[in-house]
Amino acid sequence: MIFNSWNLFWSVCFAVTAVIIIISNSLSIAVLRKQKLRKRCHYLLIDLAIADLLVGIFAIPIFMITVIPEDRLVSTLVLDCVDMFTGFCSIFTLAVISLERLNAIARPLQHRTLSSRDYTVAIVTPWILSLIPTTGRVLLGSFVITIRSFVIVIIISLSTPLLITCTAYCVIWRKQACRVQDGVGTMGREARLSKTLFLITGTFVLTWLPFEVLVSVFHLCSPCTKEIPYVVLVVIKLLHFSNSFINFIIYCLRIPDYREAVSETFFRCKCGRAAHRELYPLADSRKNIKLTYFSGALTLENFGYS
Repeated sequence: MIFNSWNLFWSVCFAVTAVIIIISNSLSIAVLRKQKLRKRCHYLLIDLAIADLLVGIFAIPIFMITVIPEDRLVSTLVLDCVDMFTGFCSIFTLAVISLERLNAIARPLQHRTLSSRDYTVAIVTPWILSLIPTTGRVLLGSFVITIRSFVIVIIISLSTPLLITCTAYCVIWRKQACRVQDGVGTMGREARLSKTLFLITGTFVLTWLPFEVLVSVFHLCSPCTKEIPYVVLVVIKLLHFSNSFINFIIYCLRIPDYREAVSETFFRCKCGRAAHRELYPLADSRKNIKLTYFSGALTLENFGYS
């Protein structure tokens, strides 16, 4: 199979990624809302899951529709705005989560006194900040700002939350190291959750950084992107989208309560289906299932924010 052009293989890859993102983040939202796991800090994780869920529902389908060369249904501007809004909402949410974790580790007594209004502000803020780079893309499409100004906005919008996140977790690690040396405490729930969220941030950087570098190169040196193999462009974009379901895997591996809740959910679904079959044995008779997929005659004309 030739991978230097859009074909059925890439359509299946992106479609499967979208399905996994929708299922995993929907399950995350359902699990984190359970009474056993319902803590105020987990509402920030729900906010992150919602942002990732929108990637599977809107960003990937719009991307697949946009790369169709004939009868383009959605403009590149719409794709870029949706892609940027959901992506930057995730990174700003990670920055807010890191600050919340820093407050929980460094000032535990004051952290317990945080009100629901404080968490509401923390949840809403990333969505508002995500409008800044998205608006910059609209202004670029309207020829109000230059490409160089737009790249500067993207770099600032990306580097600032990453710098805040890395600084917060460095301080957290330093605080924990001092406590261990002084014999004050051991690794507890707060420390384990902080490590988990730092791991989520690390995977976010690894999956997002290649795409952001590609976007910057595309706008600053458009001829340079023509020398990059097509398969590399598609893999980078697929890696960028895959970040939206990696969090679910990390939650299952790192948070025991979350893993137990997921197991209980699957067990209940299995038991419910078995009970349904016992009550209605003829309901699950043979059915004709048709699978619809995108055409293999797709090409990638404009990759990235153009």
